[in-house]
Amino acid sequence: MMLQSLLHDLAGGARSLLARPTFTLVAVLTLGLSIGAHTTLFGIVNALLLSPVSGIGQADRLVEIGSTHGGSGLDSISYPDFTDIAATTRTLDSMYAYAIEPLNVSGNGDPRRALGMLVSGAYFSTLRVQPVLGRLLVDTDDDAGAPPAVVASHAAWRKYFGANPALVGQPVSINGRSFTLVGVAAANFHGQLAVVAPDFYFPLHGRTLLREDSHDLFTGRDSQWLLAGGRLRDGVTLAQAQAELATIRQRLDASYARPDAAKAGLGVAWLRGIPAAMRGPLGAFSGLLFVMIGMILLVASINIAGLLIARGERRRQEIAIRLALGASRARVFRQLFTESLLLAFAAGALGLLLAAWWRDLLLRIDLPTPFPITPRIPIDLPVLLFTFALAALTAVLFGALPALRASRAAPATHGNLIDSRNDRRGTRLRETLVVAQITLTLVLLIGSGLFVRALQRAAAIDTGFDAQRVVSMDFDLEPSGYAQDHRARLQTGFLTQVRALADVEHAALAALLPLSFNRMTLGCVALPGEDAHALCPDVNVVSDDFFQTLAMPLRGRGFDATDRADSAAVAVVNESLARRIAGEGEAIGRSFRYGEGEQARTLTVVGIVPDGRYASLGEQRTPFLFLPLAQWPFASTSLIARARHDTPVLQGVLAHALQIADPTLPAAQVHPLQDTFALSLLPQRVAGIVAAALGLLGLLLAAIGLYGLLAFHVASRTREIGIRLSLGAAPRRILREVLARGGRLVGLGLVLGSILGLGLAMLVSGLLFGSEYSDALAFAMAAVLIALIAFPACYVPARQAVRVQPVVALRHD
Repeated sequence: MMLQSLLHDLAGGARSLLARPTFTLVAVLTLGLSIGAHTTLFGIVNALLLSPVSGIGQADRLVEIGSTHGGSGLDSISYPDFTDIAATTRTLDSMYAYAIEPLNVSGNGDPRRALGMLVSGAYFSTLRVQPVLGRLLVDTDDDAGAPPAVVASHAAWRKYFGANPALVGQPVSINGRSFTLVGVAAANFHGQLAVVAPDFYFPLHGRTLLREDSHDLFTGRDSQWLLAGGRLRDGVTLAQAQAELATIRQRLDASYARPDAAKAGLGVAWLRGIPAAMRGPLGAFSGLLFVMIGMILLVASINIAGLLIARGERRRQEIAIRLALGASRARVFRQLFTESLLLAFAAGALGLLLAAWWRDLLLRIDLPTPFPITPRIPIDLPVLLFTFALAALTAVLFGALPALRASRAAPATHGNLIDSRNDRRGTRLRETLVVAQITLTLVLLIGSGLFVRALQRAAAIDTGFDAQRVVSMDFDLEPSGYAQDHRARLQTGFLTQVRALADVEHAALAALLPLSFNRMTLGCVALPGEDAHALCPDVNVVSDDFFQTLAMPLRGRGFDATDRADSAAVAVVNESLARRIAGEGEAIGRSFRYGEGEQARTLTVVGIVPDGRYASLGEQRTPFLFLPLAQWPFASTSLIARARHDTPVLQGVLAHALQIADPTLPAAQVHPLQDTFALSLLPQRVAGIVAAALGLLGLLLAAIGLYGLLAFHVASRTREIGIRLSLGAAPRRILREVLARGGRLVGLGLVLGSILGLGLAMLVSGLLFGSEYSDALAFAMAAVLIALIAFPACYVPARQAVRVQPVVALRHD
């Protein structure tokens, strides 16, 4: 009986909605856009922050382990610390460590770039991954001096080796070294992170073959280059593991007499799709976007609620008849609310389709990152449940009150008689909806304005560089396997070849690209009377012509051909470091000691550049050191070149020049340097684009909704207006009164919205670089936009009402 009644309600609701296709289409599209935006964001958050990745056995017991500094993040640890922790822990069944490693692979055809991951021997067993061919890495593979072994991902096995099963057990060439391909991982395993998918997995000690600078990494406790994780023993809680790790850390600090400056804690967190160090900023940013998208959904719900209230008013006689014939109020409510559920679930289905489409668009964005970012964001069961739970909640938001209001009136009020008390309640409800919509729309517009203004401020920051007409290209010779002297000759020859190109004005090599989020420290500056570790500036190793290529203002001189490996060691410093070295005096010509132990050198300052932004736009102005590539050999570099005219022509020329210089090197992508700068603005750009889109959508919904609510609000007073007109009231006076009443509603909404908007602004300013909570322009523009849409929304219906003939108005019901 219950099922039959439910089916009857569903059929009746569907007929009622199909009878008014325009209303139904507008409602489904409006809600579908909002639900789709929510679903897209939830899919990203679920994949990266809430759930471990697929392809791992019993992932709910896996944790991430790392060092903590001041209670923040989970950072890398050293190899000796990793082995000590793994040997002494009792709360973990097993523990693994890993590091990302770019590669050159010689498979079928020309050498190609690939992404590798160095892993400890217990990596695969801890993650409980099975091979599809051969075997996976084990502890003995990670012993120093063990035969070089490598495991390929299923995708890499197909991409680089044509899915040839005969290659398992055979040698393959990676970074110019021979490794035995011992196995292929399962097809559903892409690593333990959702943002990168390694092609090959090597033992940690395989790094000694992949790169020459590896030996100190396995002995020095200050060389923190590994990220770590593990599997909790059954019955062990996260808090118990945290307590044990804190004890282990204290014991290690005491055993190896670490100075206070080098001490750090150990932390543990559940394994998720991205490292724990990235979750805080992403979680806060996602929460802010959820709030803004939530406001869009509320605005849309208010719109639909207003339409349903108006629709309920038009159906008064139908509902009165049903009540008079014995239908219960609950039965009428259920029928009306069923229509809202059908609208909401249809919008949920549309939202899912939009979310899948928007996700695919996002994944196609090519970012100029050091290694490929390949997020895996499935539309899985949690996403489906979230979408339809949100649809159900939305149905309650916009459908419950109109259905309840329509079903609670007495039968007598649904004829031509007017129940003044019910009419006053209806007026208050409509006015409340108007104020709520104006409030939410203003907050949304303020947030959008703050995001856009933050992007404008961040883009206008003086970085100290000029990226116009400059391109960059990866020129990493470390994976090539070349000896150091051969690499130096190849770097010099390639740079000479590039500078000879007609389209090139300047060209240089640099270990780090500016504003690429990468930092490097090679030692500390020894200053008289200061602690040996008090000043350890970030550093970049660059060739001659670097400062000219980036058009950096330079006092003194930059590096040139005279700065050879056998000549006096020199350096260029920024103004902050110059002040630390020379105080108020002249730093050029001053010498200082840099580095530690046998690596320490005496450097002479030959040039000074203004303070700039080196790793990211949000960094503070800090001491920075530039060292000459000829005196500090560095295999992993990037080429930067300034074009005489347009960069697109230069991009193709440089890629061809690389192949001529060394055909064994994989093809490299050439990017305008402004793309790298754009990556540093990615949070602001994403926020600005999303906020602008949400703001426009909110403004459109508000314009439609305000017009509809105010039009219905004025139309409901048509009879009153007709009476006043018939008694001699001037139309202009009535028009002013109607506008004044609408203005009061708009004014109240602006006041409430400004208060809430100030709270949002304070939150945004703490999360997004370049944002200011006291941005008067963002508040003023939002208020002006609301006023621009509110005035015609009030004026047009009021004007129509006073133009109606009094006789017609008196007949209005």
